[in-house]
Amino acid sequence: MEFQYLNFPSSESLPKLSNDRKVTLKTKAKTDVWRKPPAVDDFNAPFMYKSLPVSHFKSARVSASGAWKTLYDQGGLMVVLPHTKSRPTEQKRWVKTGIEFYHGRPMMSVVAADLWADWSLLPLSPEGEREGKMTVVVEREQEERSWNSVLRVSLVGPSGTIPIREVTWAFHDLDESQEMWVGMAVAKPTKGEDEELAVDFEGFDIEFRD
Repeated sequence: MEFQYLNFPSSESLPKLSNDRKVTLKTKAKTDVWRKPPAVDDFNAPFMYKSLPVSHFKSARVSASGAWKTLYDQGGLMVVLPHTKSRPTEQKRWVKTGIEFYHGRPMMSVVAADLWADWSLLPLSPEGEREGKMTVVVEREQEERSWNSVLRVSLVGPSGTIPIREVTWAFHDLDESQEMWVGMAVAKPTKGEDEELAVDFEGFDIEFRD
């Protein structure tokens, strides 16, 4: 399964995942993935992803690090979901999680968008904040032998894997033969002294259902 690319400059070569599963994604301001009433619907951040049927997805994880300096600098995992059966639309539905720079410090961010987006933040561990690095996991929730509608977002740290958020609607009312996108994204919504943001990713992995 090859990577696909969205919103990368045509004048630059596309990033490639190394044999040890590392890659650096770069972006300049202003790029973002964000949706807010009444009319903001941004989806212009560089996104390196794999496309797979919804029915095949189990989980994904990645570690992200960078020199976070400007408000809202961000990088991490992103999942783009197909439209629901009851509301066919070209508007993208997505969940993104990773590091976001806010109030002068890198924090864990989770943003989920269906009709509109919401946003939440969580402080990193002292070590994670100092290094500007974290590992996130997103996984579809399984109850007994069936897969339900929930996408769980977790932080992987010294204390183990800690569930942070449940996006309860993620897989509800979907045609599971449709494609979803899972990958790494980087965004720089705010102009700052640094023209470019570079985010280092490692350990990107998608786990498939049996």
